[in-house]
Amino acid sequence: MSAHEDINANVHLHVLMHGLWGTTNHLESAARVFSARHGNSSQKLGGGSASDSQDSGLLDASEHVQLLPVTVNQGTKTYDGIDWGAERAAKEILEAVHQIEKESKQIRVTKFSITGYSLGGLYARYVIAILHATGFFVNIQPLNFVTIATPHLGMPRVHTLFGRISRSLGRFMLGNTGRQLFALDDWGGTGRPWLEVAADKGSVFWKALNAFKRIDIYANAVNDLMVPYVTGAFEDNEQFTKMIAQIQVEFEPGYEPVLKSWSVLDQSPPKNLSFKEHIESWKPQPFLGPFIQWNFPYNVILMGILPITLSMVSLSLPFVYLSSSRASRRRVSVLQKEMHAEESFIERMKSFTASIGEQIEEVAEDVVEQTLPLSGCSSAEANTKTLTQAPGSSKSKIRVELSPSQRKMARNLNQLANLQKHLVWIHPTRNSHAAIICREELQIPGHKVGRGVLEHWTDHFAL
Repeated sequence: MSAHEDINANVHLHVLMHGLWGTTNHLESAARVFSARHGNSSQKLGGGSASDSQDSGLLDASEHVQLLPVTVNQGTKTYDGIDWGAERAAKEILEAVHQIEKESKQIRVTKFSITGYSLGGLYARYVIAILHATGFFVNIQPLNFVTIATPHLGMPRVHTLFGRISRSLGRFMLGNTGRQLFALDDWGGTGRPWLEVAADKGSVFWKALNAFKRIDIYANAVNDLMVPYVTGAFEDNEQFTKMIAQIQVEFEPGYEPVLKSWSVLDQSPPKNLSFKEHIESWKPQPFLGPFIQWNFPYNVILMGILPITLSMVSLSLPFVYLSSSRASRRRVSVLQKEMHAEESFIERMKSFTASIGEQIEEVAEDVVEQTLPLSGCSSAEANTKTLTQAPGSSKSKIRVELSPSQRKMARNLNQLANLQKHLVWIHPTRNSHAAIICREELQIPGHKVGRGVLEHWTDHFAL
């Protein structure tokens, strides 16, 4: 950076946050697409260019975007809780700003954006509230807030085998984070879970989010086993899955699989698939993913050891999760002791939120909100919050249950001023959660189907 100390440079800091069990590698494809689109205006902080085509150091330009993949919450640290993870991330962001600006008096961070994938989107909501409460945005403009496949309402009750298993085990095996995702926590002694507090329109969380110029929510409409549509898009009606074979979709030009509109071709009740038909519906994707495509003799060896391997993994996973959860509790206990002498961001947030809450009465407001419809996916072309839908489309009968608290969260979040929703249609596939960001496209070619999502995100990013 020292070579450019005489340059007046305004830096647009763009933070990237991965999800549960994640690493910064999960967002490598996103970083490459972003860097390729914005060329010399974009580079990664601390490790050279995101596209490996730029020199390290600040670029010779009057303004550029600097990517910051958050590194402090990788692996099992994601078990520690959204609050502790966000506090660590906020510190990393503040240190990055200090690092950028200390090199020269002419270099300043003037704009801020953040993109969170999966759990990273919830981290992002907490992080911006911390930054807001500390005065970070007094001289820095909040521009883009983006989440991709994020469970904004926590985990709904989904009546499928996978849903029942994940609900039964996840809340106990994922440490503090699991309790928060299933709304079993007591945030700051309020008697309410953090997700509920964060969606209150009087809270610092909601106000910090509402201050962004763009709020873009990307959610899978179908096939996301980790983050169902209703929580990814904060809607109270699962309108796609049970009618998946009857829906005709239109994609945003040049951005498939991002939806522009959809319509229901057949209004008759959907056919209930037999077990055999359900298994056969998986055929478009090889059952073993990339492994069965390995060359001889590796594919044969894999097939031989697969039953033993699966049995060992199935038996060991619960112990691994429980061990990680216990390690997380010990880590959080140490953090709490370290913070005892100094008020943490979390304590400041609790005090800030409590002081606001004393001044706000939402009873009358809630009565009005009960009559407001939830928004659908917005068409980028139409710039509205409602997805084009065929008249008379029947509602899905899939059993996805949202609690009254989750429905209230959805109503509040749908009133954000600059909200744009973008639904993604990745079908057929068994799980679209990783494909939406091409998470492992180099290892799993099928993940490349999400490239249009990354290009849409990049092309609509405000600079």
